[in-house]
Amino acid sequence: MRESLRKIKTLLAWEQLKQAEAKPGQPPAFTIYDPTETDLKNEYSFFLSTSVQIHSILNDGSFAMQEAELQSIKRQLKKIEQQANGLNLHQRFCKC
Repeated sequence: MRESLRKIKTLLAWEQLKQAEAKPGQPPAFTIYDPTETDLKNEYSFFLSTSVQIHSILNDGSFAMQEAELQSIKRQLKKIEQQANGLNLHQRFCKC
């Protein structure tokens, strides 16, 4: 999940750079296929899916794991999810 979050942050940084370099009122000097938006949606979907799967596994109770270790994993997961939530991608992609 950390790798997925890193990819999301990289894609957002690339998008910000593109916006910063754009010159209002002028067409781009050249046009290339830019899959940033699609890649961002795909990576965010993967992140959310993985998060749900991990929560399901952790809450299943069938793991032979020490309670302290389980709580440590849950804290790490919560921290990663908070970082992702801070990017506000749910507002961007949710048509709610």
